[in-house]
Amino acid sequence: MRTQTYQIIAAASVALALSIYHVHAGYVDITIDDGGPKSGSYTVQDGPAAGHASSDPRGINESGSVTANCVNNATWDLRAIAFDVSTNKLTVVSGFNPLALNDGIGIGDIFIDTNNSYSVPSRPDGVGNGYFNYANSTAGYEYAIHLIDPSTGNLNYNIAALSGASVLQSTGYAQNAFSDPAKLIPSGADTSVSSGQFSVITLSDAGVLANMGVNVGTNGGTNYVFSFDLTGVSLANGATFRLTETCGNDLLVGHLAAGVAIAAVPETSTWVMGFLALGAVAFMVRRNARLSA
Repeated sequence: MRTQTYQIIAAASVALALSIYHVHAGYVDITIDDGGPKSGSYTVQDGPAAGHASSDPRGINESGSVTANCVNNATWDLRAIAFDVSTNKLTVVSGFNPLALNDGIGIGDIFIDTNNSYSVPSRPDGVGNGYFNYANSTAGYEYAIHLIDPSTGNLNYNIAALSGASVLQSTGYAQNAFSDPAKLIPSGADTSVSSGQFSVITLSDAGVLANMGVNVGTNGGTNYVFSFDLTGVSLANGATFRLTETCGNDLLVGHLAAGVAIAAVPETSTWVMGFLALGAVAFMVRRNARLSA
């Protein structure tokens, strides 16, 4: 009887372990160095990836910098991009308020490459300022997180699976073309894989570190933190994320390594089943103890 009890305990323990195997908690800072030159106190392509010394606490000099020859203050600075492994949510930390138009300029969409095929499309010679449309076949993105119109208070977004014929819009200024693309122009070439609403909270620099474990330095000013549920997006092989304002003033790029994205936190029923199994084991152990006595 004792052997049977041990077998039941072992089986229940394995079942519970399997039920919570995919549970992890916390954010992973996936920000990588910008794809374009920096302004402010930094030189072109600062950071360890370019062989330069770094004064940024995260070692990438994204914090407190914008792209070259652009407005260099906190309200135009895209600061960090993180991935929550407990929920498979993508979170952006920004000095730029996604719910407002700044001089008529808004936040762009987030483009996602899941097979390491993206490139920055080049504007044809002679195309100056003003928006220019590209076919996605020149950029190689698999998905786009399309924000409907946050500056009007609309917090809805769609995650679209892109085709080669999907239409991507450039940034507004030719000198910021390396920040392209900025927006998705929805069309019949796209397929919606999921949708939702994002929320925006504001945190200080210290608050971002305390709540997310992401160090954005000491910019001062306000950090706008907004998140997107990536359910429906295949991330098993990793992904690269790209975000800019519609003017291209700053560019934020993140890379998620393969194997980081996991299944969502188990449903309540899964936890209940696990604890019921342990409860049954405890009952049988107690019952067997009485019988032995």
